[in-house]
Amino acid sequence: MKLTGILDNSLNGQLCIRGFANIKELANISKADYSYQRGLLDRSDISDFLETQTYLFFPEVILSYKIKYALKGKPGEDEPLIKLANGKNYKSNLKNDSTKIDLKKVTFSKGSSKEVTIAELTLDESQGKQLHRIDGNHRLNSAEESSNEKVKRMVIPFCLLLGTEYYDMNEMKVKDNHDEKNFDKATKVFFHNINTKTIPLTSEENLRVMIDDSDNFPNEELFDIFEGEYPIYTRKMISSVNPSIFSNLKRVIDDNYRTFYNEVFKRIAIQKEISDSTVDKIIESMQALNTLYNETPVLLTHKSIGLLISFLWYHLQGTERFCGFKNWILNNHIFEVSDDVSAESLISLYDKISSQEIKVFVAMPFFKGNPDIVADYNSIYDNTIKNIAKKYNVNIELFPIMCAKGGTQDQIQDIINKIKKAKIVFADISENNANVSYEMGWARALEDKQVILVKKSGSENPKSDYQNDTYHEYDDNCRSTSLSKVIEDNILEILEKNYGLIKRKE
Repeated sequence: MKLTGILDNSLNGQLCIRGFANIKELANISKADYSYQRGLLDRSDISDFLETQTYLFFPEVILSYKIKYALKGKPGEDEPLIKLANGKNYKSNLKNDSTKIDLKKVTFSKGSSKEVTIAELTLDESQGKQLHRIDGNHRLNSAEESSNEKVKRMVIPFCLLLGTEYYDMNEMKVKDNHDEKNFDKATKVFFHNINTKTIPLTSEENLRVMIDDSDNFPNEELFDIFEGEYPIYTRKMISSVNPSIFSNLKRVIDDNYRTFYNEVFKRIAIQKEISDSTVDKIIESMQALNTLYNETPVLLTHKSIGLLISFLWYHLQGTERFCGFKNWILNNHIFEVSDDVSAESLISLYDKISSQEIKVFVAMPFFKGNPDIVADYNSIYDNTIKNIAKKYNVNIELFPIMCAKGGTQDQIQDIINKIKKAKIVFADISENNANVSYEMGWARALEDKQVILVKKSGSENPKSDYQNDTYHEYDDNCRSTSLSKVIEDNILEILEKNYGLIKRKE
């Protein structure tokens, strides 16, 4: 393969060839060095960009090539970089390498004294992938894998840094050559500088270029460029309301309102819920959130776009979903997460939590055969669990205690089925009841259960091995208050430590 370009020194004297070549051909003769570069990311967007983008442009890819050279003559007299710098052609002096670089001088125009040196590098393809990718690895990899006809014909700019790979007189690779080590070091420094010293445009700056310029980018072009209609609604939103009216959201959207609107409309469009009335609904929800942030000091100082998008998303879904999400965020101090948290992660987590069902089973004796006592226990457990569910917005529910209704059923099997489905099991061991011991033993044999032992204060100690286990006492004289506290404390501990569903303030 041949590469042609201008030969010259760049910046600190690094000799390089700069030109244009077919992208797939460059991909086929080059490779990345993953000893210091990151691995390939899933960048299907680059493939789409190469294959479908109308306004296709990107800066040159940067590669390096070490010319193979055997130290057979006097040091320095025929080294490739010296010969090239002096305007002389170079041909590899290794027997098994036919690589060569031919030079010719070209003037800019008639009568001009300014000349440029054109270099034609002819690579020996039997040597494999000889060029190393410094910048542009994802672009070249996408092109290499693409079968698109447009990509096959694509020509791109390149910059090829030239170094030397040294061999001895017997054409064995020389180790630890000073010049070669310096070149290898330089390519790594170039890679570092390219990836750390540049300051990319923010999303807001990129959006402003196109969304604010309706003359050059009418709605039809916005749709094509973004592959969706959501930026058109962002444009409508900007023209409909000045973001400064949402004064309590200023810290979040003041310099990022295009990014914020675009993310909101994109999410709505993905759910196929976007319509002509969407802008008005967004404005209404934004006004409600403006009030919420004003009334909630911990939110007023927050700068997370992801959190605000999440609030807006649930507000659009109705009061119940919004209040549930709001309570989850505030009661569990989720607002303390990083400002960089994404709306996607918050929404995904809350949807998972709010849909997860946690069943609670209670094993207890039929106290003195009195159904009123059982009903009282039922009420205490049920009310306490419902309060937890409401306060922390967790989908937790009690299996009613000894409340079989309808046709006759196998009670033992019914109990076993409920224990299997339960995630939390309370066992009241106050009377050393054999049935309670059986049910508790069954629950403890199942690995996914959290078993909590409770007993009345002053009642007889257990008569089996579990007398050494942790259990929690409640005062039967003030059963409702005392037992409720035991239930609440233990369930909250499990929800926090075992499920990560809540976060209590320390």
